[in-house]
Amino acid sequence: MKSIERYILEGAKFVVFVMCGLPGSGKSTWAKEKHPDLPIVSRDLIRAKLGFTKDADEKAVLTAGQEKQVTTEEYWQIAKYAKKRQSFIVDDTNTIPKYRKDLIHTLRTYGAKVIGVNVDTPTEICINRRRGQIPADAIERIARKMLPLRKEDVDELIEIKGY
Repeated sequence: MKSIERYILEGAKFVVFVMCGLPGSGKSTWAKEKHPDLPIVSRDLIRAKLGFTKDADEKAVLTAGQEKQVTTEEYWQIAKYAKKRQSFIVDDTNTIPKYRKDLIHTLRTYGAKVIGVNVDTPTEICINRRRGQIPADAIERIARKMLPLRKEDVDELIEIKGY
């Protein structure tokens, strides 16, 4: 895997890693282990910041209004880093192509090199990791609808199996 500095030397103004994977697949773990120096925009962190959960590890089903507040804060954080041309990680499931496409388009308008990271972990493992936090049927529903990032969606694609 290339370091951030190498991407910058190759002409990128800044780098954004866009994670894609089921809840419990290891996205956050990968982000923290591989790029501990980069800020992370995470809906879990935002839920805790807004007081909807006690911390980022607590998972909760929120109301539509609460999730809208989370989305507003998420987009604000993304824009804040992008405007400064600061490299960062978008740690979200990013399983719905329409929203992903809008995110990637926005990042590119700021000059970001967008690196997609598909974290492919078996659904049963994800369910076991989130047992008591996220209902199994919710993870199964996401898995049925999920479409991983494709090479043509991003500037570079990293595939992680069973993190």
